[in-house]
Amino acid sequence: MTDTTNRSPIAGVPASRQEQAIPFTPPGLPQNVPLTPGPASVSNKSFVITWLFALLLGLFAVDRFYLGKIGTGLLKLFTFGGLGVWVLVDLILVLTGSQRDKQGRMLADYDQNKKIAWIVSGAVIALSMLISGVNAATNPQDATPAAVAPVATADSVEAAEPTPVETVAPVEETRAPEPPAPAVPAEFASALVKAASYSKTMHMSKVGLFGQLTSEYGERFSPEAAQYAVDNVQSDWNANALAKAKSYQESMAMSPESIREQLTSEYGEQFTPEEADYAIQHLND
Repeated sequence: MTDTTNRSPIAGVPASRQEQAIPFTPPGLPQNVPLTPGPASVSNKSFVITWLFALLLGLFAVDRFYLGKIGTGLLKLFTFGGLGVWVLVDLILVLTGSQRDKQGRMLADYDQNKKIAWIVSGAVIALSMLISGVNAATNPQDATPAAVAPVATADSVEAAEPTPVETVAPVEETRAPEPPAPAVPAEFASALVKAASYSKTMHMSKVGLFGQLTSEYGERFSPEAAQYAVDNVQSDWNANALAKAKSYQESMAMSPESIREQLTSEYGEQFTPEEADYAIQHLND
């Protein structure tokens, strides 16, 4: 015989179930609820590959094409990585683990490789800055334009001749030597070196070159130094526009009107309409 004298009744639970010691779930509690959520969705795209593309080929938007983001990848390619800004932003997104693939999934193997990625990225950026500083320090005199001797004219000769004065004896006039022309500041000379390099290798427009030299994400020269550089750089802007046009035609098979729009757009190459017209006219030369 079972002794039930010391058992306390449970409110709302039948006595028969208490005696049989059958587990009871209180009313209103969901049945078969998992105690822990499922694992986070992880992409099949590799963090390491995405990081290398962003670091080495970010200017050509290869990292975004790899993640399946074709639309923003094309926009990044056409703007040359947003003149460097977009390249830096995407690299930071990848290194911090915030970059996702087209479906919004996090990249695989981020936790295992993020430390080495940060170290290598920092080393590459520091090395690039060091090389840029060394080039600017060793080549400023090469880019300094030669001084042009002033040409004497008849008016200037007459103006320089002193008015003859009648004296008993000729008096030799002594003139103080003219001060030497001021030397070009080092920053101006360095900006001119950079301008020549960008014009030769990337065929940039005058406006685009000024923006690259003064951008806080670019060379960060002062506006005065950048203006001196674009005014004195030995560049053929028509030839630069033509080189850009042929690049768009060969690599992207764009129509002449699309090329013209890209060349003159304020979000594109920023050439003048005359320079763009020259490029279109000689596109098939």
